[in-house]
Amino acid sequence: MYSASKCNIGSAKKLVREKTTLSNNSDSERKDPLHVYCRIRPVREGSEPTNCIKLLSSDTLTLTGNCSKILRKEIQYKFKHIFTAFSTQAEIFSHIAYPLLEDLLNGKNGLLFTYGVTGSGKTHTLTGEQNDPGIMPRCIDAIFNSIGDYQAPKCVIKSDRMNGFEIQTEDDAFQDRLNAVRHNQKQKTPRKGSDKVSYVNDGIKIQNVNENNICAVFVSYVEIYNNSVFDLLDESSGRTLQNKILREDCYKNMYVNGVVEVEVKSAQEAFEAFNAGQNRKRVAATSLNSDSSRSHSIFNIRVVQLEQTAINSNGQPMIPTENHIKIGQLSLVDLAGSERTSRTNNTGMRLKEASSINNSLMSLRTCLEILRENQINKANRLVPYRDSRLTFLFKHYFEGDGTVKMIVCINPSIEDFEENMQVLKFAEMSQDVKITKAEIKFTPIKKTISRNKENRTPAKAKTTPSFTLLPELRVVKLNIENLEECNTAIDKIVKVIKLRQQKSKPLEKENDLRQAEVRKRLVDFNQDYILSKAEMKSLKTVINKEKQKSRNLQLKMSDLETMNQDMRCKNEELEGIILALKNTINEKNLKINQNILEKEKTKQKIALANEKMTQELDLKLRRQREHLNAALKAKDQKLRIVKEIIDSEMPPVVLSSEASEPELNAKSQEAQMCQTPNGTSGVQNHRRNATPATRTRRSRSAGEVWLEHNVVKPCPLGTVMQPSMKKRKSVSKLDKASDITNPKQNRYCLVAQEPDTDGEMETRLYKGDIVPTCGGGAQVIFNDVEKLRQESPTKD
Repeated sequence: MYSASKCNIGSAKKLVREKTTLSNNSDSERKDPLHVYCRIRPVREGSEPTNCIKLLSSDTLTLTGNCSKILRKEIQYKFKHIFTAFSTQAEIFSHIAYPLLEDLLNGKNGLLFTYGVTGSGKTHTLTGEQNDPGIMPRCIDAIFNSIGDYQAPKCVIKSDRMNGFEIQTEDDAFQDRLNAVRHNQKQKTPRKGSDKVSYVNDGIKIQNVNENNICAVFVSYVEIYNNSVFDLLDESSGRTLQNKILREDCYKNMYVNGVVEVEVKSAQEAFEAFNAGQNRKRVAATSLNSDSSRSHSIFNIRVVQLEQTAINSNGQPMIPTENHIKIGQLSLVDLAGSERTSRTNNTGMRLKEASSINNSLMSLRTCLEILRENQINKANRLVPYRDSRLTFLFKHYFEGDGTVKMIVCINPSIEDFEENMQVLKFAEMSQDVKITKAEIKFTPIKKTISRNKENRTPAKAKTTPSFTLLPELRVVKLNIENLEECNTAIDKIVKVIKLRQQKSKPLEKENDLRQAEVRKRLVDFNQDYILSKAEMKSLKTVINKEKQKSRNLQLKMSDLETMNQDMRCKNEELEGIILALKNTINEKNLKINQNILEKEKTKQKIALANEKMTQELDLKLRRQREHLNAALKAKDQKLRIVKEIIDSEMPPVVLSSEASEPELNAKSQEAQMCQTPNGTSGVQNHRRNATPATRTRRSRSAGEVWLEHNVVKPCPLGTVMQPSMKKRKSVSKLDKASDITNPKQNRYCLVAQEPDTDGEMETRLYKGDIVPTCGGGAQVIFNDVEKLRQESPTKD
C-alpha cells in the first residue's frame, strides 16, 4: 500500500493529456463506426396497449403507424443491438459500458450519450434506482472494485482545473488534507445538497488491471442549460451557478475552464458528489413527463494512472523521477429530450428551454450529417461545432479522441410515432459516421518547483547529530559451576547497562523536546480548532440569514413571474385588439381612397359634360347668328337691287310669281360675289361654277411652317383623313401682330366647325399664304378651303 507518511516524492509535477489526432489514413481498419444501440421502454401503465414498434430480430425493428390518424407503410431500422422492455440494467451495462471501462483503465477516452424524446427513459438508463442501478453507478462500483488496492494517497495527484493535473510532494499533500480537515469540507460537513444514497454493488471487476500503477479517480458534473455551461459541483458561488466558458488546451482538447474535479477515494464519495450535482440540476414537470430534464447533463469520470516501478529505502512504493502518466476519461451524457410544443403546451420559460434543447439537438444532428457527407464524398466541408456548446465540448471525440456510443431510447406508444420516426432516422444516419480509433499515449512527468520550497529550511540546518541506538542486552546463560565465566558475563552486563544509562540521557532530553514540540503543536491545533468552530458558528448564522433572504427573493421572484405571465397574456390580448383595429383602419382608408377616386371621376365626367354642352350651345348660337346675318344680307341685297332698278329709271319688269324669287336671289348672289370688301364691285375675284378654280401645288420640301388658328376648341374628329401639319403653331386668338408677321411662318390655316342643315358636324380649313408687305407687315391670301365631314352610307 502506498503510505502517505512515507511517500518519497521529490518535487511537484504537472500533468496534461496528449492529443490523439485524427489520422488521415483512410484505411477502414483504423476507423470504427459510431455504435448506436436501441432500448425500448415498457408501455406505461394505464396507456393504450397498441404500440408502433415491432421487433424483428436482436438488431432490427420496424416502425408502423396503422392508426385512424396515421396510415404509413412499415419502415425497418437496424442497430448494433436492440434491448427490449424485458432487458435488465446489468445486461445493458455489460454490453455497452463494460468495454468503455476497459478502455478507461487503459488510458483511452469514451463518450456515451442517451438520445430520445422526452419521457423515453434516458435518465433511468444512466442512473437507475438504488435496488436496480443504471450505467453510472455500475461504472463507479466497477472502477473501485478493480483499483481499490492500487490508489494513490489523497491530494498527491491534484487537478489544476485547466484539463491537467499536478503531482504534489508529501508535505503539500499533507497540507491540503489538513486544510480540508480545518474547513470541514470533506469529513465533518456534508456536501451541500448531497444525500447519502447507496446503490447495490454487484462486485463486477475489470480484468487485466496493471498492478504496477497507482491510480486516482476524479469526477466532475456539468450541465448545458439554454446553451450555457454550468458547474453543478461548484460551491464557491453559493446558490447561484456561474456560467462557465469552454476552452481549448494546447493539444486541441476541449474542456470547461475552471471546472471543479473532485477526487474520490470510494464509490460512496462519488455517489455523494453525483447526488449533490443532481440536486442542482434543472428539472421541471411538463404535460408529458413529471421529472423532465431541462438541460443536458455530463458526468465525467477521469482515471489518472502513474507508473510505480521503484521502491524506497523503507520498502514502500515510490514514483520514480522518470515515468509516464495515463489519463482516461469517460463522459456519460444525459441529453434532454426533444419536445413538440403542440403536445407539451409549454409557455414562458418552459417554451424557451424547449427551444434551446431542440436547437442544440439539431446542431448535433447537423454536425453528424456533415461528418457523414465528408466521409462519403471525400469532401472537406467545415463542421459547425461552434453552433452549440454541446457539439463544441465534444468536438475532439468526433475527431478521433475516443470511442463514441449512443443509446437511443424509444417509447413504443402510438402517440409518439412522429417523434420516434425522427429519432430513428437520426440514429440510422449516425451509424454511417466513422471515427478514428483512439491510441494509447503516455505523457512524461517533468520536475517542477514545489510550492513550499521557498519556506523550507536550508539543507545545512537539517544536519542534526544522529543518535545511535542503545546497546543490545543479550540473553546470557550463567553456569554456576564455572564462577569465573559467571563473573565475566556479569561484568559485561554491568558495562552495557552503564553504557545504556549514559546514552539514554540525551535520548530522554530529545524525547522531552519532542514531547514539548508535539504538545505545542497540539495546543496550536486546539486553538485553531476553537477559532474555526467560532468562525463556523458565525458563518452558519450568516448562511441562515442568506438562506432566509434567498427564500424571500424566491417568493418575490415567483410572484413577479406570475405577474409577468399575466402581463404577457394581457399584452397578447391588447396586441390582438390593436391588430384588429389596424385592419379596420386600413379597410376604412381603402374605402375613403375609393370614394375619392369616384369623386374625381365624377368631377371629370361633369367637366366633360359641361364642356360638351358649352360647345353645343356655342354652335347653336353661331348657327342662329349666321341664319340671321344671311337673312339680313338677303334683304339688303333685295333692297339694293330694287334701289338700283329705281335709280336706273328702267321700266318695271314684271316677274312672275314662280320666277321672280329665284331670279332675285341669283342677282343678289351675283352682286354679292362681285362686291369688294369696301363695298365696290370687282371682277377679279369672280368665280364661275362651271369651271373649277386652278390651284398651284406648293412643294412640301420648301419647309412650310403653319399658323393654326382655332376660334373655338375643336371637337375630336372621327374621320380617317386628319389634318397633317408637321410644323405648326396653334393659337386661339390673334391678339398680337407678331403672330402674323413672324418671318418663320409662311402658311395660315383657320379651323372652323359647324353643323350643316342635316345636323352633321362639318370641319372647314381655310388655307392661305402669309405674304409680307412693303410696310413691314403681312397679309394673308386665302387659296382654298378643305371640308371634312361624315355621312351615313344609307342617307340617300
